[in-house]
Amino acid sequence: MMQRDWIRPFTICAMSVLMASGCASAPDDRSWGGNAHWPGGGSFRQALVTAAKDPQTWVPLAGALALQIDDADENASRWLANEQPLFGRNAADTSDTLSNLTTAMYFATALAAPSAGLRDKGRGLAVGLGAIALNKAVTEGLKSAAGRERPNRQDNRSMPSGHASNASVSSAMAISNADYLPAPDWFRHGLTAGLYAMAGGASLARVEAGEHYLSDVLVGYALGHFIAAFMQQAFIQAESPAVSVSFVPVTRGGVFTVSIPVGGAQGGLR
Repeated sequence: MMQRDWIRPFTICAMSVLMASGCASAPDDRSWGGNAHWPGGGSFRQALVTAAKDPQTWVPLAGALALQIDDADENASRWLANEQPLFGRNAADTSDTLSNLTTAMYFATALAAPSAGLRDKGRGLAVGLGAIALNKAVTEGLKSAAGRERPNRQDNRSMPSGHASNASVSSAMAISNADYLPAPDWFRHGLTAGLYAMAGGASLARVEAGEHYLSDVLVGYALGHFIAAFMQQAFIQAESPAVSVSFVPVTRGGVFTVSIPVGGAQGGLR
């Protein structure tokens, strides 16, 4: 359940998003959710590969693996929990608030992103809600499978961090939504930086609170971003155009045109 202390900052952020977006059309007349589709087998597999190759997926995983050398993970996590250099005694509450804020900002940007109609909006929200639900299910499954004890010995659900994975999946989707906002570039860039800071802060605060090892939050962050990138690539990115044939009559004849795609749609989460 979201705590009360997230309501005020979320209201401010949501109003900022809506005011910056106004009532204009989406950039390049794009409709948020308009490209949502059920992917074919090839698109599904390609989305998995693309999400796995995303630096925000494999770099945190590489960091988590590197921390397993000697006692680096335990030592770094113990230092962060003892010193609490960023969030102090409020680390646990701060992590809750930041993680909740990233989810709230996903819905704020989804609401503000212009859609051609309720059908497109519903499709876009279905993909987002599916990503959040999938992330939660996978996170819970991995916790049970790993059975890693928390640093505070509270239980055996330390790996991966649910706060980190939720903040990562929500912030990544909100950043993708920001591309549709008819707002100045400086606003979208600032929003992107703020969302990355929220996700990173929510993750690190869990370590300072003594609830997770550093590798737990790195794996959680990687998992959330992987799922967001996969869902975006598989269900939102426009599919490659099909071969098309057209004929335009002109004086004394006509123009016969065959269009053949030479590459798939590009794009993804930043």
